[in-house]
Amino acid sequence: MILRILAVMMCWWICLGALPAAGEGWRHTPPAWRELGRGLSFAEVKVLLDEREVERLAVVKIDPAANAFRVFHGKPQSLIDWQQESQAPVVFNAGYYAPGGKPVGLILMDGKTLGPLRNPRMRGMFVAEPKGMSPDLPRATILDLVNSPLTPQKLPWTQGVQSFPLLLDYKGRIRVSPSEKVSHRTVVATDRQGNILVFNTADAYFTLYNLAQFLKASAFEIDSALNLDGGRESQLFIKTKDFSFFSPSDWESRLGSLLDRKQFLLPTVIGVFPRQE
Repeated sequence: MILRILAVMMCWWICLGALPAAGEGWRHTPPAWRELGRGLSFAEVKVLLDEREVERLAVVKIDPAANAFRVFHGKPQSLIDWQQESQAPVVFNAGYYAPGGKPVGLILMDGKTLGPLRNPRMRGMFVAEPKGMSPDLPRATILDLVNSPLTPQKLPWTQGVQSFPLLLDYKGRIRVSPSEKVSHRTVVATDRQGNILVFNTADAYFTLYNLAQFLKASAFEIDSALNLDGGRESQLFIKTKDFSFFSPSDWESRLGSLLDRKQFLLPTVIGVFPRQE
């Protein structure tokens, strides 16, 4: 009887266009996935808190078995220019950087290290493309730098970006403290099926703690989540033969203005490419 009631309630929520999420009244609309390529899909969802829409999220789901990741670093330029230069169907901002564009955390770019070998503020590292494509290593994952300190020179991956904070660890624990600071956010996450998820917010609603709460409670089955650079640097661009999308959407027009353009330039980005099997 209880199972029947739960099933009816779930159907009711789906009919209303929102999926229930445990804790703090967080909910989101069901993702209507749009296929961008093999193992690559995109959706937008509305985030609801206590039945009130508070934010919108752009979500890219990436199967690392079908798609490769590559880190790019150089003279700061717009995300659109990075996409045009790299021809990556999906490109998004990476971690934090100092004035002048120097990374404040370690970067792995085609097997070469860039930036400080050690920064104790870094809490996680997104890594991809193991050397020799070892069957024992995931093609892309998130490392917990607190519980599993690393030796940069011995990393078996060729692409990587350190950042902070780690929002969720593999035990489902929220690893960030409550605060009042809200901002635009970009997050890279792993799900329980081994996919990589990239989230980008449309507005500056979330604190890091609230975002961690939402991700933990969501239906995306998050395994681990790492915050990337936020604020004006928080950007996602999708460009395929028949689809184009920039998030946050209201920033795309500002990239054409010389007055606004400089503040949105990025020195480091991550590109997603279909694997050539």
